[in-house]
Amino acid sequence: MIKDLKKGHSLLIRGPTRVILLEGKIEVFGKTLVPKKNEKENTIIIPSANNYPLYALEPSKLEIFTGNKDNVEIIEENTINNEWVKIKDSIISAIRKNEPNKPLKVMVLGISSGKTTLIKFLANNIVNEGLKAAFLDSDLGQQLLYLPTTLNIGNIKECIISSAEIDTDETVFIGSTFPKANFKFIVSHSCKNLIKNYVERHKDTDVILIDSDGWIKTEAGVIYKNFFIDTVDPDILVVFHDDSIEELKEIEKNASKSKKRKIFLLKEHNEFFYEKDKEERRFLRQSQFAKVLENYRKISIPLDDIIFIKNDYDDEKDEIIEVKINPNNLINLPYHYVIISLLTEDSKMIKIGLLFVINLEKKYILLFSDLNFKEQSKVKKILLGSLRLSTKGNHQGYLYL
Repeated sequence: MIKDLKKGHSLLIRGPTRVILLEGKIEVFGKTLVPKKNEKENTIIIPSANNYPLYALEPSKLEIFTGNKDNVEIIEENTINNEWVKIKDSIISAIRKNEPNKPLKVMVLGISSGKTTLIKFLANNIVNEGLKAAFLDSDLGQQLLYLPTTLNIGNIKECIISSAEIDTDETVFIGSTFPKANFKFIVSHSCKNLIKNYVERHKDTDVILIDSDGWIKTEAGVIYKNFFIDTVDPDILVVFHDDSIEELKEIEKNASKSKKRKIFLLKEHNEFFYEKDKEERRFLRQSQFAKVLENYRKISIPLDDIIFIKNDYDDEKDEIIEVKINPNNLINLPYHYVIISLLTEDSKMIKIGLLFVINLEKKYILLFSDLNFKEQSKVKKILLGSLRLSTKGNHQGYLYL
């Protein structure tokens, strides 16, 4: 279908949908688009369970390919509200003032949808100012840069619409889609380390944008978010505030203890945000796993001097530790199809895989991965996760160690 969009109006489009800009000038998450000779550069792909707002900076014409006409809605205003614009201006000003101490760390927090949309909006406006930004995704269940069960930091080289446009710089394997038990401490310290490592490699970075999960409405959720904020220590916290959520108030109160930290409370509800339901989140996770696993194959590698480990948290030292797992104990547990990270001797991740069989008698491991021969020879440790999957990415249960 062809849609004409008046200046100052928005098209709110739900995926799966493909849009081609034919005429005019539009803005998506703060990224400006005009028609170009290459049709690919004029095309916007909206994935399933996503809403993209296309705002007309001048009268525009778009061709839309979708299976459901209800996926397209005209809004007679900009879906980006004034609160967001004011916060964006304040953050850019803070980045410039922070120049001697860069990078500035900006964390977005809340239960509702909109966190990732806000980060894209901030990122694009920051890049438009000629500043250098990075994106840290700490949401284990809804990863944007790689697979669920991992944490990732990436380089935002230019304006983005999709997370696929962000270059992943480093990945940390956690092995769970939820920061339960000691994972909440492991995730926090892993994110702190990701930032530290990234800044060492990219010393000219002006800002780190930190996305977070929506786990808040429990006592454990409050403990997790408080520990994460205390550990990662963001300079600016942007909160999708809700007066009815007491746990959120507790987190805000704890975060405000730092006198140097600036906190913005977004109190205006944005009706245009799309809230993914539990089934859509599950489908997206499965799709991400399936996309990676489809290129995997069964591989047999000798046990030799390979050791099995799990990550844990040392409360006294306040640090992540590696705990060696006896394979004789492991084979008595339902370990089959558990997600694993294959590591070098110094614990650098080589690849992710699924563990099939541990044969102690013949001293080999059968796993599902795409390791090449050179990579196989580097495997010295197998870091065990807790999530068990089928080779199609379907949830199969858990491994409790």
